[in-house]
Amino acid sequence: MKRVFYFVTVLCAMWPWMASAQTPCSSAGESPQPDEKCKTDLEHIAPVEFHFPVEEAPEAKVEKAKEPEKKSPETPSVRKVPETCTYSAYAWDTRKGRAVDGFRVHKPYGEVTDDERDPNAPECTICQEDQVVIAPRELGINHADIRVCHVFAPQVRQALSDIAASGDFDIEKLEGYRPGRTRGKIDKNGLRTQWSQHSFGTALDINAHRNAIYSNCPGALTSQAAEVSGCRRGIGGDWNPQKYPRTSIVKDGVVYRAMTRFWKWGGEISGQTKDVMHFSVTGY
Repeated sequence: MKRVFYFVTVLCAMWPWMASAQTPCSSAGESPQPDEKCKTDLEHIAPVEFHFPVEEAPEAKVEKAKEPEKKSPETPSVRKVPETCTYSAYAWDTRKGRAVDGFRVHKPYGEVTDDERDPNAPECTICQEDQVVIAPRELGINHADIRVCHVFAPQVRQALSDIAASGDFDIEKLEGYRPGRTRGKIDKNGLRTQWSQHSFGTALDINAHRNAIYSNCPGALTSQAAEVSGCRRGIGGDWNPQKYPRTSIVKDGVVYRAMTRFWKWGGEISGQTKDVMHFSVTGY
């Protein structure tokens, strides 16, 4: 379109010259004085300049490399302090050999006492609000949900997952959070006066029906049933790794390796008591 416009402009500028060319003019030989109209008068005609537009090549669009979006570093989630503390507990009657005097507590969390905190893991209290549910079925273990303290929940979950994945051990029974005074001195009524580590969710019993708690044991346990032959069996079923290799806990076995990454085994605590089923912060 631009070229057509410029062609018309040039044509208009040349029109006077083209018109004069239509009438024949005498040559210099025919007339000494040529007709005026045949004179080429270029003085009043402005020189025509030809300017053809130069179409510039469109600039190559260079896309600027997009910088990766800068994400602000994630702020570690801070656990919200519970508003209340609730739990149900009992005392162990050494004379009757069973739990008695059940009671329930519901109070503001700010009123939690030192006695209601695990002395070895103060963030773990007896309060149900400080416990986290672990679903063994999600890990390939056919067992109902259990609870453990929020501090240790990730490690316990990983340990159970590793045990299940190994294929070397069958987890049939589990016991985690369970508030009760089952340790310590005995009062005048024959009741225990100290909270167990299960009370704070900092302990786990595995297959109690195959891994009893023993007293009066002369030595350490490894993997031989004969090692408890002189012991006095308490709660739980007989420990016999030879007879029940897939449900008995032994030193350096898959359960031992998985759980002792963060807790201690009750089967190797000092003294004459061996709690074979038990893993906890202290082992007791």
